[in-house]
Amino acid sequence: MGVAKGGFMGYRNAHFTREQLIEDLSFGAGRDPGWELPDFDLPATDGARVAKRDLAGRPALLTFASITDPMSASAAPVLKKLHRRFGRDVRFLTVYVREAHPGDRIRQPATAEWKLRHARMLRDRDGLPWQVLVDDLEGGFHRALGGNSNAAFLVDPNGRVAFRSLWSNDERVLGGALRAMVEGRSGAPFERERRVVPMARGLARVDEVVRAAGPAAVEDLRRETPLVFAAAELAWFFRALTPLGRAVVLGGAALLAGAALGGVRLARRGA
Repeated sequence: MGVAKGGFMGYRNAHFTREQLIEDLSFGAGRDPGWELPDFDLPATDGARVAKRDLAGRPALLTFASITDPMSASAAPVLKKLHRRFGRDVRFLTVYVREAHPGDRIRQPATAEWKLRHARMLRDRDGLPWQVLVDDLEGGFHRALGGNSNAAFLVDPNGRVAFRSLWSNDERVLGGALRAMVEGRSGAPFERERRVVPMARGLARVDEVVRAAGPAAVEDLRRETPLVFAAAELAWFFRALTPLGRAVVLGGAALLAGAALGGVRLARRGA
């Protein structure tokens, strides 16, 4: 299957598209709590392989990421903090998927070896202390779990999905789900689709992550989602400002992010 644009029919997109962001803003078709994790057997960046059977008897937190995804970059510190708290009781795994913002410096991988190199780059950049697995080129495991670029799935010791979140950088939501799992509590929410807070955190990493992918990736973002691009530029300048200046920029970025999400929701309803 060749590289194409838009949706699962063109999973290995050569360019970021607005449709890709629309897909990321919800889980699509709902599922009930307790559905069985799809089977998998994937290579890891450390040379090992990890299969579904290896998770038996212990909870696991599975997250998706790519090195060109700003949300993944913003999630790394959150996940490492949660790993320090829950890593003894819960196995953490990151699955490397398609590039969120491929460019002329970091392109969409065309071979399994190429994708493995990108996964090692992600592991080293973010200092991840747990195993990073690499999905196949067409994202078989990723798509079986919905295909959201930075989603998190908490799996119980019996291999069933107990909780899912759209974003891996949502510390409060993931921390609560992990705590409930470790303490054996039931009745917790099955899924969370919070958008504004996680996306606001991701905005702070958009400029550096997308620019690292190359000028073409920056241009794709500016053309496809101009309001997100503008909010990301504001967030980038935030670091060098005084506290008062930061308050002003945060307010502007929040307004832009809200406008961008509103526009995407309208586009999704009109699709």
